[in-house]
Amino acid sequence: MAHPGRRGMLLNAYENAAVIVSGVEPGELAGPTPCPSYDVAGLIDHLVEAANRAAALGRGQTPPPGDESPHVELSRAPDQLRRAAEEAAQAWSDDSGWSSNFTMPWGEVYTGANLVDMYLAELAGHAWDLARATGQLDRLDASLAVPALEGARAMVKPHYRDMVGPGVPFAAEVTPAPGATDWERLAAFMGRDPRAPLGQ
Repeated sequence: MAHPGRRGMLLNAYENAAVIVSGVEPGELAGPTPCPSYDVAGLIDHLVEAANRAAALGRGQTPPPGDESPHVELSRAPDQLRRAAEEAAQAWSDDSGWSSNFTMPWGEVYTGANLVDMYLAELAGHAWDLARATGQLDRLDASLAVPALEGARAMVKPHYRDMVGPGVPFAAEVTPAPGATDWERLAAFMGRDPRAPLGQ
């Protein structure tokens, strides 16, 4: 993808996440998600934190180590995602950032283009997790699944799977079912079984 196309898809992933978060009901916050590390509330916190990290990286700021996500009130989360999208649009507007190198807290070095792929895949993948957990699969942006899968394939290395613990940050790739949707293919690559009952 050309840079403007990647930028546009990343920003669409922010909006897609905001739409899904806006559809979450307070009574669903304690429910399980396909992401083994998070319930619904924790996943929303993580989504907002990832959105802010992507914008910060575009400004040349290295995120802190660890994966702690400050708590975000459900009512405020969609606006925070959209505000982070505005910051990301500005931060990644300079083409020089695409070829710049960024050292991540875990020591690996990525170009700006790599990071846009990474966060496109992360925001879209976790939006699917949240949509699956809260019955909103029909609200996912159909145009995002294939670019997000391309980004994931470019970024997820074999040693990332089960690197921290079982399924963290990614489980083993799942074979998609016959007739799987593009979103299910993305989820399967990210280590989710798209049709498994939640909590298993």
